[in-house]
Amino acid sequence: MISIIDRTHFIILNELLRPFGISAGQFPFFISLIKKQNVMQETLARHFHIDKGAVARAVNKLVDAGYVQRIPDPNNRRAVRLFLTEKGIEISPKIEKIEQEWEEKMYSCIPQKDRLQFYSLMQTMTYSCLQTLEKTEGT
Repeated sequence: MISIIDRTHFIILNELLRPFGISAGQFPFFISLIKKQNVMQETLARHFHIDKGAVARAVNKLVDAGYVQRIPDPNNRRAVRLFLTEKGIEISPKIEKIEQEWEEKMYSCIPQKDRLQFYSLMQTMTYSCLQTLEKTEGT
């Protein structure tokens, strides 16, 4: 069921983001940079629990589209920090609106009184999955 929700989200995001030249695969990184800039790609990889190469590919596409810029870290020549460009900042409200509308549609079938409990259960499941992943990777 979670897979169906995820795939549906991916398909809808691709449609809604097409006018901006952004795909669903780049969306979480764009949203993350809206919330906090001056972030290293490695930080995003750890946050989303995906490999650095996948982050690099997604960020490259955002850079090529003119939405993100890489600025070398003054304290570590091998590290690069990510920032939204003026173009990225300009479309940020539209991108955030897409995210908000999806959330509203997704939760619309759950009564308001049950949403907090649902969210809490999803957090518990996510935490359990991440713990299992850590144990699996540690062996």
